[in-house]
Amino acid sequence: MVIRHNMLAANAGRQLGMAGRNKADSTEKLSSGYRINRAADDAAGLSISEKMRRQIRGLKQGVKNTQEGVSVCQVADGALVEVSDMIQRISELSIKSANGTNTEEDRAYIQQEVGQLITEIDRIAETTTFNEIKLFDGLESFGGGTINMSKPSTDGKFFQLFGNDISKTGYMQEALTHTMVDASTSTLDTDPAANPYVSVHIKMNVLNDLKDLVDTTFFVNCCTDCCPSTVVFTDTAGVTSVPGRIEIGMKKGDGSYFNDATEFNKYIVDSLQGNDPSHVKFAYKGETLFIYDIDNHSWTQDQKEAAYFCDSKEIFGNFEDAGKKIWIHTGCEPGEGIWLEIGNMSAQSLGIKSLDVSSENGAGVAMDASKDALRKVMKTRSRIGAQQNRLEHTIANEDNIVENLSAAESRIRDTDIATEMVRFSNISILEQAGTSMLAQANQQPNYILQLLQ
Repeated sequence: MVIRHNMLAANAGRQLGMAGRNKADSTEKLSSGYRINRAADDAAGLSISEKMRRQIRGLKQGVKNTQEGVSVCQVADGALVEVSDMIQRISELSIKSANGTNTEEDRAYIQQEVGQLITEIDRIAETTTFNEIKLFDGLESFGGGTINMSKPSTDGKFFQLFGNDISKTGYMQEALTHTMVDASTSTLDTDPAANPYVSVHIKMNVLNDLKDLVDTTFFVNCCTDCCPSTVVFTDTAGVTSVPGRIEIGMKKGDGSYFNDATEFNKYIVDSLQGNDPSHVKFAYKGETLFIYDIDNHSWTQDQKEAAYFCDSKEIFGNFEDAGKKIWIHTGCEPGEGIWLEIGNMSAQSLGIKSLDVSSENGAGVAMDASKDALRKVMKTRSRIGAQQNRLEHTIANEDNIVENLSAAESRIRDTDIATEMVRFSNISILEQAGTSMLAQANQQPNYILQLLQ
């Protein structure tokens, strides 16, 4: 028997301390409802749970986004109901005007109503909005073909690399003349009275390493909307050009990478001279690369806005379907979403802008035009309705995913109350027993006094 070390008390105290810590841990889990309250509780489980939480919260926001997309479709379809009714009325008035019992004065009155209906169709096309976003503001045709459907994005990797040292308007509308460049892939007009070309610029020298351009891309289009091109920077040597695509290799002939901006710009221009089938051309001035449209004339704003410089050709589509194209981000990862194609419902796009029913021949033309216009409206409404149904299926699917992911995350993160209560009761008993044993162990040195008496 010793009095310097009371090992019984030390052991009982250690066990009591462990029981106290375990009880505190169990109490925290029971009171918070979480099995994992800190990384130390389950490091791997916490990592998995956090990834699931990000996905769950992202999908919940995606569902809200999709619901807004459904609302966009409903607003657009509601506006088209009225457009459809007005076209039906124009058709009715055209048939009325074609009747030989009408006088010129009668047809003038009929034409007056037709004119008002056409004006109202244009007003609806111009003013129908969702959250101040116009839904039917597609550009007019430049002679057929394709047409831009939404404002181009300049948020891709290529544009991020250059930041403010690149044109980010989305439009090729900067003036370019022959005096501004060292060389170009086409012969620029040297007449001082000539109209400038439209262009964009890229300051290539801002990159610390030109190799960063590998696998980046951008998209350009000319003013007539007829020759869009995708430009891709590759981990190869040489420049290849085919209709619709230009690939620019970042390697020299010896396998090393270009690292001088002026040399690289000269390499691009020299390689594409006489080897570029598109209207979109390249020029350079030292370390600045220019991209320009081969046509130099008096540019209208619409033509400038058709000459795009952006991330992707996905903004283009058939003119008949042109109009606002709205991205609905439905998922929790980049690119997970749906493009809503609304349509261009102006009187011009519907082919009824200049209807004149003040004569029998004009009334006949108006009948055919109103029939075609109604077909276009019905086609657009059908597409909008199909997109709305698709969005509603997306909502149902993502709600189901959120539910299942939440269940999986709960199994990892949440406390099983029944199991934890059993553990808590066990720890409480051990704590009480430990307290009792510690009290008895602390009495052990008192027994030595009996030997000293």
